[in-house]
Amino acid sequence: MQYVGSELERLALSDVDPNNADLLGRSAFNRYYYAAFLITRETLGNMKSNWKGTAHAEIPNLLQTGLRKPAKAELKKQVKTGLLDKGDESRLLGDLNATGNELAQLLKLAYDARILADYEPEIKTRKDGRVIYLKTHKLTTASQWPSQAQKHCAKLMRIWKEIGLAQSAPDPKI
Repeated sequence: MQYVGSELERLALSDVDPNNADLLGRSAFNRYYYAAFLITRETLGNMKSNWKGTAHAEIPNLLQTGLRKPAKAELKKQVKTGLLDKGDESRLLGDLNATGNELAQLLKLAYDARILADYEPEIKTRKDGRVIYLKTHKLTTASQWPSQAQKHCAKLMRIWKEIGLAQSAPDPKI
């Protein structure tokens, strides 16, 4: 998906017809969003199999609140048996919450751009030098969404493993 987004971005920047450039730019925003979404969905499915089918709109909520319940339960057991102390419990929950919140914010921003690109054709993209904008969204920023999602997802998986909720799972790559 990321490759398709970058090719669409390249084509949009080089197309002199503003209508074609607009369509290509919109499609690039869309592909960058889906690359980040698919990376996240795969990670969530690796964390807990029934999370793989989570709807787009529900993923930020899952990242901000849904990860906590199983993590808290597992950490509580480990504190009770003496495997962890309260400080480790607090650190792991804090890291999980912060990473989940950062990824949720990234996906919300990307989803907003995707909705504009897909459902508001009256709002045209504009070029400013080598940057394409859709309202305040920059395509150069959108191109980083997949790698940022990858980074956050890798961190989530490390934390999930450290908590003891995951076996060895592959790094998400789309």
